[in-house]
Amino acid sequence: MILDMKAAFIILALSVPSVADPAADNSIFKELTEKGIEMSDGRSIKLPPPILPDGLDAAGQTSALQKAATAKYPLARLLEDSYYAPAIVNVRTRKSAKDEWPAVRAVDLWFVVHGDWDVLTSEKFLETLAGDEEQGPNGVVSKSGALTAEEMAARNLSVAEQDGYEERFVYATFRLFERVELSATRRAGLARGEESILAAGWIDRRFDEDPQYPNLWRALLRDVRAEIEPGPPHPFLHAGGYAKITRLKKPAGAIFIECHLVYEEDRGWFDGVNLVSRKAPVMVREKVRSLRRKLALASEQATEDADEK
Repeated sequence: MILDMKAAFIILALSVPSVADPAADNSIFKELTEKGIEMSDGRSIKLPPPILPDGLDAAGQTSALQKAATAKYPLARLLEDSYYAPAIVNVRTRKSAKDEWPAVRAVDLWFVVHGDWDVLTSEKFLETLAGDEEQGPNGVVSKSGALTAEEMAARNLSVAEQDGYEERFVYATFRLFERVELSATRRAGLARGEESILAAGWIDRRFDEDPQYPNLWRALLRDVRAEIEPGPPHPFLHAGGYAKITRLKKPAGAIFIECHLVYEEDRGWFDGVNLVSRKAPVMVREKVRSLRRKLALASEQATEDADEK
């Protein structure tokens, strides 16, 4: 699911102009945090508000970021300009009992990177990250993109478009821990502000049985030759989340990234084991370190290119 939100963010965050308050202008984000995502049992789960809202001065940002710190990882550690600075992942089970499925999982992720803001949010850099995901060992993205205008017209769909805010229908198919393949099409919206970018999305139920972009999951099965083949399809209908990237005023060049998700997990994904809680922190740390390295190199190159002009 973390990969899924990242794919949606990369697709959306390319050419949206700035607005004063991305949170106020992102209607999907407001729905997620004020009303919530409806689960199969009829109840709605709200996503938490961002740790770091826009409009704060340096002292206000530092105070807000204390919410991200822990006894193990104090704020000074989170803000370190190091490839190995902490990336904090919290996986919470909102509904689970011995025989109660699907479980409802909530995932919160936050960390800091250091580099050039314009590089991080550039089309070139984001496309590089998208290419990396297709080769990732833990969650291979086999298909991702946005519906074209012709595809939306064929389905009688439309999206909101206004200054500073853009929506798209975004699809992705990816494998998680080599155990399950997830496919989903989300209605996603992105707003870009002077100091942050906010992307949010949820699974659009109009694609539940879409012939081209259906919402489903398949167990990954191994045949007698140990080759992986997807099993029969099952509905994957309840999930949503958002990602927010915010420029910090101090220290210079620091950028705070947070992601919040909620989704239903069928027992058949991992045979009833909470594998996301066990494996997601390790997977995220590896990907965050890679992101930091790539951003540092790209930022250095951008500085050299600017000096040569």
